[in-house]
Amino acid sequence: MKKLFIVGIAALLLVVFTVPAMAKVKMGGIIFTDFYYLDRDRENSQAWGTGADPYQVTTIQVPNITRLYGRWTNEDNVGMFIELGVGQTSGAVDLNTSSGVSLRHAYGWWDVTPSFQIMAGKSTTPFSQLNPSQMIGTRSGSVNIIGVGYGNYYSGRFAQVRGTFKFGKMGRVALALVDPNGGQRFNNAFLNYFPIEIQGAVLGQDYQTNTKLPRFDLSVPLYFGPISLYPGFMYQYRTVDIINPTYSGFDDSLSTYAGSLGIKGGFGPFGFAAEGNWGRNLGNTRGLIGTSAPAAIASAQANANGVVNNATTYGYWFDAWYKIGPVTPHVMFGQLHSNVDSNLQELKATSSMWGFSVPIDLAKGFRLRPELMWYDDGEISYAGTDLAKFGSYAVYGVQFQITF
Repeated sequence: MKKLFIVGIAALLLVVFTVPAMAKVKMGGIIFTDFYYLDRDRENSQAWGTGADPYQVTTIQVPNITRLYGRWTNEDNVGMFIELGVGQTSGAVDLNTSSGVSLRHAYGWWDVTPSFQIMAGKSTTPFSQLNPSQMIGTRSGSVNIIGVGYGNYYSGRFAQVRGTFKFGKMGRVALALVDPNGGQRFNNAFLNYFPIEIQGAVLGQDYQTNTKLPRFDLSVPLYFGPISLYPGFMYQYRTVDIINPTYSGFDDSLSTYAGSLGIKGGFGPFGFAAEGNWGRNLGNTRGLIGTSAPAAIASAQANANGVVNNATTYGYWFDAWYKIGPVTPHVMFGQLHSNVDSNLQELKATSSMWGFSVPIDLAKGFRLRPELMWYDDGEISYAGTDLAKFGSYAVYGVQFQITF
């Protein structure tokens, strides 16, 4: 890890000291420190493997959203941006024991004209652009921030080639060709929730998936004075080669697609943001959908009859705030729903979150964020019967944010 950190710092310094004299360079970063108390009920503790009884733990950590970045531009409207993530990334559940360096962003762009830009590299994809302001609780094995798993779908930071066209002050269109390799093929991990007559899914040694086309991510942000709309669409198609002749009649394709619509606005000290999303087989593509019960069944299920049962997932979240001097209280709510239609009955689950986040700007570059959040991970039900209960938990804490 020390070697990775040294290499990362060296890369950023290389940007600073080797660019031409006419170039513009900026370096900066954000250090986050979380101090929080986690309280799991019995079912949630069992689901996470922290014991058979309710579980409580106090954690002080530097989460892996801590970052260091460098930005460079020249006189020909060409630029690049590199951002490294540093912080605790692995260890036991809730007990981070090691630190690491990750590549969050590494991309370059050329503003061909004032209205058209070409970008290539690793960055956030255009789909589903908004996020709620919930920030405390990033931990090993999961992302427990920005409402992922509780109404928000995060399309992720991946290698891509993107073109963006601006049409005046009204908005822009961005189309990205995203690396399609990643995500699950068929979800076999939760097939034991189905009755025995439809178990026995095709396993990895019996088939392979092919991604001959990139994933397509599209966004069309539109600006109307104090209100902005963020429609988006995402599509990915895969084919399946059956290796074991026993399963020659099985489905041979899998599609993932989703749509989202976000809105953000403000009137004086009052502001709000919200987004809804709907998709099919979201667990079968790259991105973050969380670890709650509906996230667990967000992938297509391959059953013993050779049929791929598609998973449908939809979610929404709402975040409203009111600025009072240096203090900006936020109130948030979100829900995520998933269902899989088998040839017998429907497998379904729902999760939710709600809470408060109160960023306080105490000095330039120094922010304190108290946060109180409650999460219901839900349960997976089949034909009206609960098959697996994920329980609920709460996170109470404060985050220190230092920006430089």
